[in-house]
This record gives sequence, C-alpha cells and structure tokens, in this order.
Amino acid sequence: MTDRSLKGSPAEHDGTAAAPPRPAHVLVVDDQPIVREFLLEVLRIQGHRVSVASTGPEAMELARKDPPQVLLTDLKMDGMAGEDLIRKMREAHPAVVPVVITGFGTVERAVDLMRRGAFDVLTKPCPAGEIVATVSKALEHHVALQANADLRERLRVQEKLAMIGKLAAGVAHELNNPLDAALRCVRMAKERAQGDAEAGEYLDLAHAGLLRMADIVKSLLTFSRHATVEQAPQALARLVEEAATGVTLAMGDEAPSIAADLDAETADLPVPRGLHQVLTNLIRNAADATGRSGHVRVRSVRDGEGLRLEVRDDGPGMPPAVLRRIFEPFFTTKPPGRGTGLGLPISARIVEKFGGTITVECPTDGGTVVAIALPLPAPQPV
Repeated sequence: MTDRSLKGSPAEHDGTAAAPPRPAHVLVVDDQPIVREFLLEVLRIQGHRVSVASTGPEAMELARKDPPQVLLTDLKMDGMAGEDLIRKMREAHPAVVPVVITGFGTVERAVDLMRRGAFDVLTKPCPAGEIVATVSKALEHHVALQANADLRERLRVQEKLAMIGKLAAGVAHELNNPLDAALRCVRMAKERAQGDAEAGEYLDLAHAGLLRMADIVKSLLTFSRHATVEQAPQALARLVEEAATGVTLAMGDEAPSIAADLDAETADLPVPRGLHQVLTNLIRNAADATGRSGHVRVRSVRDGEGLRLEVRDDGPGMPPAVLRRIFEPFFTTKPPGRGTGLGLPISARIVEKFGGTITVECPTDGGTVVAIALPLPAPQPV
C-alpha cells in the first residue's frame, strides 16, 4: 500500500479494511417481556441485528435512529395499537416490511391486516422455524422494495436534472455578458478610487460578490453541458495528489488532515483527467464537514475489472433526510455564500459519463463515505 499524507499525520485516521456489510435490522415490538426475549433469541441466532421495544412510541424512536428492514409487532399494546404503528412506520420508512404476530388470529383478520400493509401474520404461540422463515421472506421483500424505491428516485432526479439543465444554460448565457461588464467597471473604479479607503472597501466587496456570481454561472454552464470533461488519461495517484493539494492550499489554516491511501495496483492506473474535478469537489466537501481538526482520507482498491475510489471523513455525517437529497441540483447544507448545491450533481454526471457510479453513505459510527466505482481496462502504467 502507498500512503501519501498531504497534511498532518493519518495515523489516527487509519483503517484500511473495508467494513463488512451490516446484518439486517429487525425491530421487535411486544408488551410482553417473555415474547420479546423469545423473539430476540431466535432472531439473533440467525445473525440479525435485533432491537426490542414494548410500545409503539419507543419503537418509532428506535427506528428514527436506526431504520429497520423488518418490523415484527404485536397488535394490542398500550399507547399505540400495532395497526397504527405499522402505518406510522411505513410513512417514515417506506421500505420497512411489517410482520404481525398476534394471539387473535383469524383468516379474515389476517386478510384485513395485509390489506393495511402487513406482509404476513403469525399467530401466537408461533414455532421458531416459522418465525425465521417469515423474517427471511420479509427481508427478500425489503430488498425488492428498496430497489424499486431507488429506481423511482433516480428517475425523479434525472427528470429534474434535465429540466434544470435547460434552464441553467439559458440563464448562464444571459448573465455572462453583463457580469463581465460589471467586473470591468469595478476594476476601473478601484483604480480611480485609490487613496479613498472607504470607497476601496466597498468596491472590494462588490468585486468579491461579482466573482461569486461568475463562479455560479460557470457551475451552471458546466451542469447544463452535461459535464463536458477531459478524457485524456492520467495516473490516479497524480490526480489525487493535485486535488488534495489544491483543497489544502485553498483552505489554508482551516484545512484538515488529508491523506491518500492508494494500493500499489491502482496508484498508477490511467484514469480520465476529468476525474480531477470530481475528486476536488468530494475532498472539499469532506474537508468542510470535518473542519481543521478532522481527517479526510482518499482510498483506492482494484475491484474486479474496475476501480473503487473512496473519500471518507470523520465529520458528523448526515441525517437520512439530507442524504436522500444530496444529488439534487441547488440543494446544499452549507451556509449562504459557501456552496451552490451543484458540486455533487456535476460530479455524478462526470462519473456517469465515464461509465461509473457514485454513492454516499453515513456509517452509524460517524462520518461520511463517498464511493466511486469505475470500469477500467487492463492496468497500464502511465
């Protein structure tokens, strides 16, 4: 492995092994302790992560912190009935799969519950084997629901991107000429205002604002042109170093520790030069999230016939509501004047242009991981 530290020491941010996939989360809700303990033991033996709650409100709070894939709930409970819990849970987490386990089971009741959103209905006392089989089927159903939800979300974002792209092109072209003229006028006014400190200060503020507007126009044009980027190959290690050095210089004393951890098989792989813009965006976002005391790490590994790049930070991460919207144009969590909300949408378009994919996740132990998967030809050193 090659470890190229670009600022500070990455020792405390080390951890080269990729985290294994987390076991499925099953949330058990029942007001009887003996039932909760039985279900907990049965499902844990199968390797699932199991949370237990005795009331509906307690279950909703647990789900808010760690959304479950399967909800296993009783019907008759104090505070919130199982039917109401299923409805609220599906409103908050549409891909959750509810399974009812009740002591009042009839065919008519089961049909009614399944019409209301339950995946299956089990009758107490229920054998452990039947519980295990039902939860297994529910998890398969969850995977299908999640895939459909992801597809619908991608289609929605693509439609929005196309609409905004057309609007952005027209607006950007219309703004370019008056912006250039305003910048020239401010520069000439600054020359004439030499000696007048107050006027110079106002003109400096106006100049900074115009440059900010010019930067937004440039982003709009890049976005509307479907990310016309350089395809010329360049060694991955050099691109990573250039991007990280650029972010470090731009942030100055506010830059966190930025380190590159590229394995020997990928460091010299030829990748499109246009990937530099993506890496710069991702590293800058990670650096903004962590602050000067944080750590940002760029990692690469060969993944079959492709390349996997990760930009990982130890910042506060993002709540699910924000995570779902990060690829929407103009959506940003940065303070006014700090971000246009176009960096990630532009990055996603560039990666797609190279035939790759980009994903973002926030591990439960904190931080954010942005992963890029790129198809590559046989490795040839540049």
